Amino acid sequence: MPINILNILIEASLYLLIFGITFSNSATEIFAISIIVFFIIKKAFQKELKLPATPINISLYILCGIVFITFLRSEYFSESIRGFIRIVKFAFLYFALIDFFKSDAKRLKRTFWVLMIVAFITFLNGIFQSIYGFDILRHRDIIKDDYLRRIQASFIHPNDFGAYIIFILSLTLCFFSSKLNKGQRIFLAMNCLIGCYCLFKTSSRGAWIGMLLGILVYFFFYKKKISMIVPLVVIVFIMFSPHGFDRMKSLFTSEQNTVWERVQLWKGTWNMVKVHPFFGFGINTFSRYFPQYKPSEYWGIMYSHNSYLQMWSEIGIFGLLAFLSIIFTVLGVTLRNMRKKLQKGLEGFMLLGLVAGYIAFLVQSGLDTNLFSLVLTTLFWVMTAYLVSLNKFLEKEAA
Repeated sequence: MPINILNILIEASLYLLIFGITFSNSATEIFAISIIVFFIIKKAFQKELKLPATPINISLYILCGIVFITFLRSEYFSESIRGFIRIVKFAFLYFALIDFFKSDAKRLKRTFWVLMIVAFITFLNGIFQSIYGFDILRHRDIIKDDYLRRIQASFIHPNDFGAYIIFILSLTLCFFSSKLNKGQRIFLAMNCLIGCYCLFKTSSRGAWIGMLLGILVYFFFYKKKISMIVPLVVIVFIMFSPHGFDRMKSLFTSEQNTVWERVQLWKGTWNMVKVHPFFGFGINTFSRYFPQYKPSEYWGIMYSHNSYLQMWSEIGIFGLLAFLSIIFTVLGVTLRNMRKKLQKGLEGFMLLGLVAGYIAFLVQSGLDTNLFSLVLTTLFWVMTAYLVSLNKFLEKEAA
């Protein structure tokens, strides 16, 4: 099978994956695996077994190795083997996309516009749900008796929708680029406005906090003088909007609300960490052990709502540090000489938007379950590969 046909199949699978992430676990799995299979076939035709070299290879190999060790130590084989296979799958997905992009400007730009078109459709779906009470793709209803009428589009929960929005929303700010024509800038500006509306309607405080920090980073590199003004405007808007002030005020109350629940989840998870701090209880075993360590006054069994703390409880401090080293390496290489990269035109704005969304998503992950959601974790690895590839392209152009 010719290499160019395989590249077409990978590209088609990538675009379908980007769309599938917004509404279906099954579609996400099918198209992610399709990309990996086509990548392996492509490598076989090329008779090349070596994986692409990237700044995070060593950290990623270490993470996979530590996860394998925790799998061997686990008392729950079926749960942990699924967890190990999952991390290996994400590693191969990352390498497959790195190999596909290969600093190709046309592929990078086409992927950007696909992300924007899919986001536009998803945001419109969210607006439709806010008006009619259900979304178009999955007919998910707004939660009954929810006075906030939080929207989730086709995602499982409003917080998941919020995580998707903040990962993508900063990319719409590419309308600041003078390299775009008028129609493109209008489309991105409209996308930004309806995305902001959807983000507000999710009432996801974790997503709001993540977005504020992401926007702060964005304008620090783009327009440093107004880097504090924009977040301040956003905060004022939230505080004076219907229910916005109440949502933020509830962060500081002691009553049994979602904040209280998170604190109980964190206490229980920390109790797990103290028992096995170095290698954890085993990948994908949190739900098995949490009932034994949760506070007596807490009745539920949920994910920790702190992705890093839960990761620590499952794969230990060494696994957590390996994952964090991936994050900080990606941010370190992409933020280096960022202002010079911005001068490269649209690609520079794309990179800055990706970094801001990356930071926003990771901040919210400290308050939610982003890195334990199939669709959101898949989105994370897709965007990591995209971010690393786009940065490599810009550095190559500057050389």
